[in-house]
Amino acid sequence: MRRPVLLILPLLLLLASCVPALDAEGPEAIIPGARFATAPFVDPASGATYETGFEAVGRGAPVVMVHGIGGGSSLFQYRLNAPAVADAGYAVYALDLLGFGRSSRPAIRSTQDLLVAQVTSFLEDVVREPAVVVANGLAAAHAIRIAAERPDLVAGLVLIAPTGYRSLNRPQDADRVRTYELLASPAVGVPFAAALLSPAAQEFFLLDAYQDRESLTPEVRASYDRNLRVADARWIVFSFVSGNLDQDVSELWPATTQESLLVWGSAPGFSSYEDAEDFVLARPDAQLLILRDAALLPNEERADTFNGAVLDFLQRIGW
Repeated sequence: MRRPVLLILPLLLLLASCVPALDAEGPEAIIPGARFATAPFVDPASGATYETGFEAVGRGAPVVMVHGIGGGSSLFQYRLNAPAVADAGYAVYALDLLGFGRSSRPAIRSTQDLLVAQVTSFLEDVVREPAVVVANGLAAAHAIRIAAERPDLVAGLVLIAPTGYRSLNRPQDADRVRTYELLASPAVGVPFAAALLSPAAQEFFLLDAYQDRESLTPEVRASYDRNLRVADARWIVFSFVSGNLDQDVSELWPATTQESLLVWGSAPGFSSYEDAEDFVLARPDAQLLILRDAALLPNEERADTFNGAVLDFLQRIGW
């Protein structure tokens, strides 16, 4: 069973301490052999302009990789996957969502609509042709929405531990706004954000994403810690925790027609393999893969097997 986050928040607050903010990572590529670039994105709702940081590697039919959503997340998640897919003859793009990695980190209440619009804009303006989208967790739910609403942009889906049926599917209503405003208030937000930086808190959340401590290499810990400490990292965390990024897929997923590969790790977690039942019942044609010895990030913990499955899927759909 996943440990209830709210029960440990008081303990995390006791561990909180004032820590300095770090600058965002430099322009060097994280993915081996890739190049780093940025692309402008205009929020259609507010008109504000932001930057999407991304890395590209390889040539061929496009494959776009979107990392999961949680404090410390970034395109770092695909460092073990993008090179293998690129070497097989594909153009791979891995992007940082707003609030993460080297993309803009606006001090605002981000919403599901904002992140969906960002990825849609990336597909339209950077990729400029239909792509197979690989996405994790809540970002996979957003990818499902894009595939349903803009099928001209999405040729196929690889969904890693997608949410939207039994988890992270809260309605977008006034409660979401009120909860965000509470978290963003100085009295709550400052100690909450500081608590997330404590070693105990970081390990707690990492062990919900990875199967065990053996997966928490120094490289993983350093990336997670650094991304949490970047200035303005807290706003997207507040948006996530308050449910403003949640996406219900119960009507969207059955409406998709793209060939799809569903991947879960066998270890229990926030979106466990038990959630696969809802996705498979709604679309029995989707391919399902359960990887042992992995949790929410089977693409990292079982990288070789995951890469092989993705390449087999791409070949099967003629990509």
